[in-house]
Amino acid sequence: MKRMWNVAALGAVIVIGLGTFAVDATEPKAEWALDISSNPSVWEDAVVGVSYSTENDIEQRFEVTTDESHITSNLNYIAEGLRYRERLNEGERAIHRQMNGMTYAESIRTEDGYIGVGQDGMKELIMFKQEDGEKLSTFSFDASDSKIYDIVNGVWSGVFLNDGQLNLIYRDGYDGGEDVKTMLATFNQAMNEVTVKELSMDKGFITHVINTNRLYNTDVPSQVTETRYIPVGVSSYEVIREGEEEINVENPNPGLFAYDTKMGKVVQLAEDQGFWDYTVSDHNLFALNEDGEEVVIDLNTGKQMTRKVLDSVDDAFYSNGRLYQTRQAKDGVVIDVYEDGKQISSAAITPENEDARDMLKQINVYVR
Repeated sequence: MKRMWNVAALGAVIVIGLGTFAVDATEPKAEWALDISSNPSVWEDAVVGVSYSTENDIEQRFEVTTDESHITSNLNYIAEGLRYRERLNEGERAIHRQMNGMTYAESIRTEDGYIGVGQDGMKELIMFKQEDGEKLSTFSFDASDSKIYDIVNGVWSGVFLNDGQLNLIYRDGYDGGEDVKTMLATFNQAMNEVTVKELSMDKGFITHVINTNRLYNTDVPSQVTETRYIPVGVSSYEVIREGEEEINVENPNPGLFAYDTKMGKVVQLAEDQGFWDYTVSDHNLFALNEDGEEVVIDLNTGKQMTRKVLDSVDDAFYSNGRLYQTRQAKDGVVIDVYEDGKQISSAAITPENEDARDMLKQINVYVR
């Protein structure tokens, strides 16, 4: 049996026969704690991600729960795979295998399971559907058909359901050119036919559809409810001149946008203003603007309301249908939790040893 030892500054790689193992010789010793100030039930199933990075140091990532703190960066392949597997239930593992077996894929999670579309290189377009959270069925479209080839060759923005049918939004045409078109591919419920049409856009093109799962990210928890308005991101190209050269730069259009399934076009739900983040829960869109106001829009009727939630916005995001705001404190990072416009809990990520205290001022936290 042949053995080869290759010891580097950042660790060691050991090859024994046909097996390859990665050994991390520089595992960080930082340890963190989740200190809950109020309403502990909010944090029972929560996982707080902690990331640390500077210009001179390698990024380090941790996951912190009410029970433990562990590192998630620079793991060996086996440990990383096992850690990801722990986050998926049996139904999610099946769809994970399906999507990762493709060149690229996108899906959404429904009450019955996942439904989505992927591609096998430039050869096939593959639609897949999960029933009862377990059984998977697929149907393939040959990309030798020019219509299918255009879909496979397009820039995919995301998927959604309408009248029980899967829809894929994608861009046709070269990025940065004036001929870029936003297209809609609709798959029938039998999964054996697809129709394509161009979407009406006043300005720009669709960049993403909210709640879409993409390849290697098949554990997005949001479950999709069919609504008239489908929230989307919209961007436009701006031409910047550098000497004699013209460069097309993609810039997000300010405001909130949605694809109106009844009218068949993209509409603006909120006027030109900046938003920190937005999310969809059930049939409502929640968005936090720069003034700390939360805009709530009914995605069936288009009716909206605005309520004051935060006095000021430092760093805020939505996760699991709730609004989180983080702020640096002397002994840690405080996380305030809001639901229905009211604060329901508060906690803090605090260092447990000297290694963590040295990182404290350069960490970012996220809750999932």
